[in-house]
Amino acid sequence: MLFDQSGAILLVRFVVPREGGEFVFWALPGGEIEAGESEIEAAAREVREELGLELVVRGPVHCDKNQFWHQGEMQDNVDFIFRAECGREEPRLVGFTADEREIMKEVRWWSAAEVEASQERIFPEGLAGRMREQRGRQGY
Repeated sequence: MLFDQSGAILLVRFVVPREGGEFVFWALPGGEIEAGESEIEAAAREVREELGLELVVRGPVHCDKNQFWHQGEMQDNVDFIFRAECGREEPRLVGFTADEREIMKEVRWWSAAEVEASQERIFPEGLAGRMREQRGRQGY
């Protein structure tokens, strides 16, 4: 969870081509853990690769196990959620791989109330509650 000074978080809008149409959703910046890398090292690397930021990452503040459909099969997944802070104007969507640049369309700051009220598909589930749990723990 990348927070700004107001307590809003940054989400990335993904548009993934699928048989039968596009799968559109918003999610926290992140990605896979590479061989020999710790969870926190992966979180810092992903923020650097996707958003061009060198940040102090803390946590994990939450861990979530789930499943999702990807490339024709069900994937078991564990999300380690970390937190970091930056100024609202600092992130820029750069993407690291050609695949990322293809599906990552935009970034937007969201308040907990906006996340909660949105009709958009937002991952992880329960994000507004996790944002509120983290309130007051920002480094500003």
